[in-house]
Amino acid sequence: MKKFITRALSGLVFVIIMVCSILMGQFAHGLLFLFVSIICMYEFYRALKNKGFKVDAVKGVTIGSVVYLAMASIVIFEINIALLLLIFPLILLLFILPLWNKIENPFESISYTLCGVIYIPIPLALTLFFAKPIFINCVEYCAFAMLGVLVLQWVSDTFAYLTGICIGKHPLFKRHSPKKSWEGFIGGFVFCVLASYLIGTYIDTPFQNIDWVVMAAMVPIIGTLGDLVESMFKRSMDIKDTGNIMPGHGGLLDRFDSLIMTTPFMLGYLLLKYLVLL
Repeated sequence: MKKFITRALSGLVFVIIMVCSILMGQFAHGLLFLFVSIICMYEFYRALKNKGFKVDAVKGVTIGSVVYLAMASIVIFEINIALLLLIFPLILLLFILPLWNKIENPFESISYTLCGVIYIPIPLALTLFFAKPIFINCVEYCAFAMLGVLVLQWVSDTFAYLTGICIGKHPLFKRHSPKKSWEGFIGGFVFCVLASYLIGTYIDTPFQNIDWVVMAAMVPIIGTLGDLVESMFKRSMDIKDTGNIMPGHGGLLDRFDSLIMTTPFMLGYLLLKYLVLL
């Protein structure tokens, strides 16, 4: 019971910080996810180093943060989207800088460092495109669009967890996460779709009702895969959690693993629909 209360209070504080930051506007939104990106990259690289893998955490966090800022600037300051091309020379710096380091197997370090840059800051920077979808000529920041995405994520996670506890019997993917069940997955899916209907019907956002339903269908599927990917990573590192910044929940990477995976897929759907199909 004590563990449940700690988890609930920690989660409540987390939700309040997230909601308030996003409601404060695009700058607070951008800074919030920059902070999240830095902490998640730190947790990722620390787990690798503790396991004995060679990784340059300083270069990874620095370049990952610059990549994040470049992507965020496109949305916040409405800079030409061609600025995204700067990401490639920034990433290639990870290959060039080790020339001055005397380490064995430099490409091992390059590979693991690059993995953190691609896996964490790039997907989190894409969250700004939901609140300000410039690809459909929407130049006004809409906090409720981003909050809608988060609500779908939270509803899916919460009801998957509760349904799994109450009636979960059949393991979803026993190899990487034995506690997840098919019953929990279905519960999260159903409630997530119901939440999407309410969001699309009663909240004014730049997206159509069908968009919210499609994204809601993607969240439990892709989000569960994202959670399993992080579980696979933690099992490889022989750790239970990536950190302890959130009592009862673990590290920030433990909390954002689903969002990291679902964001590019949901945004990909919106881009295909509004830029290609329409």
